[in-house]
Amino acid sequence: MKKAGFEFREHTADVQVRSWGSSLKEAFSQAAYSLMTTITPDLKKISLKIEKKITVEAEDKEALLFDFLSEFLYIFDVDELVFGQIYVSKIEKINDNYKLQATLKGEKFDLAKHEIGIEVKAITYSFLNIEEKHKRTIIDIVYDI
Repeated sequence: MKKAGFEFREHTADVQVRSWGSSLKEAFSQAAYSLMTTITPDLKKISLKIEKKITVEAEDKEALLFDFLSEFLYIFDVDELVFGQIYVSKIEKINDNYKLQATLKGEKFDLAKHEIGIEVKAITYSFLNIEEKHKRTIIDIVYDI
């Protein structure tokens, strides 16, 4: 298994993904790449014209991941942006909450340039699991399509 990445898993009705990395930040980034790849399969076609910084806060790591990925759906639906570069710079625990900061680079979705993938309606808590082991984090998640 590569140091960081994601793979699509067998699922009857939705899209199930396993993402991994050497850190929680890297695994979160890979989960976001899997979501973008579901929306538009060839991320190499995305020019890095627009930079967007996002901050997400939640009560636990699962809710943080859910909110982080939901933010991508919101940005795609409202601003029509897709991202080819996703860098999670910080995940930290502050008091009883977790806070994430990320920098995203991409452009407006363009039918003439970008392939249409699968429309993701929502991120789900179904099968959501974050497993942190020594120098390895694995995330399992399902996207509702």
